[in-house]
Amino acid sequence: MWQLLKRAMPLAFGFGLVLTTVLLLIPAYTVPKAFNFYDKAQHSLVFLTLSLAGLLAFPSRLRVICWGLCVYGGAMEVMQSTLTATRHGDVVDWAADCAGVVVGLGLYWIGAKFNKFAINKIAA
Repeated sequence: MWQLLKRAMPLAFGFGLVLTTVLLLIPAYTVPKAFNFYDKAQHSLVFLTLSLAGLLAFPSRLRVICWGLCVYGGAMEVMQSTLTATRHGDVVDWAADCAGVVVGLGLYWIGAKFNKFAINKIAA
């Protein structure tokens, strides 16, 4: 089962990137005018999920995944400002994206340390 999950992670990561791109660029008719906590939480949660999927799919590419997702989040905000009429780019949204990546990296690191600890305990 773990092997199947391991093989599916690159596909899940790619699908997540495509879905996120579409959702961030489709027309929105209710663009918030001020800081909206719920919107920032959504950005963080999406990028947390993307970072976990990316890190599980490509564990040897930790820096590339994390930095790449931060650049991707910034690029999405620029595209929202320049390519859409109903969306606007926001630096705070980008910060929320980066915060989600950092939390995802932390969770991945904790999981990896716990997994090594558990395997060492079983082997002992």
